[in-house]
Amino acid sequence: MWYVIQTGMGSEEAVKEKTKKMLPDGSYKDCKVLYCISKKRYLGQWHEERERFLPGYIFLVTEDSETASMAMKGIAEFTKLLGYGKEVCPIGKEEEELLAKLVGDRDEIGMSYGVIENGALKIKTGVLAGLEPAVRKIDRHKRKGYIRLALPNGEEKLVGIGLEITEKS
Repeated sequence: MWYVIQTGMGSEEAVKEKTKKMLPDGSYKDCKVLYCISKKRYLGQWHEERERFLPGYIFLVTEDSETASMAMKGIAEFTKLLGYGKEVCPIGKEEEELLAKLVGDRDEIGMSYGVIENGALKIKTGVLAGLEPAVRKIDRHKRKGYIRLALPNGEEKLVGIGLEITEKS
């Protein structure tokens, strides 16, 4: 199961490392801050940059939510576990499958490349291939596709993933 932990923006990596130290070995599969690759234009050229996918959040992959909940109480920078009550709360099954597909076994979401044919998005390569219905908005200027991600506290976030449209017909 994937659990989401909210922390202060900019302290995600520090909280991730403290979480790993606080959790007993073998009690979790992974603890990660998710990043995405996007393109930005400066100095007259396009550059690939790595940015946080969901600033202020880290993800814990574990089957032992009780141990995780107890360990999280010892982290000062820790803000809150999203969900109901004081225990860790898993993200929804649909969101878990989407995130697992986007990142695989890494902590990074790569760029996707696609075309718009007759008003319909078709992604040729990248992590968004096959996930065209999940893309809610496209910003061709920023080279991003936006998907909706539902968090356990009922909040929905529109998050950007690198998407370059190479052709429109």
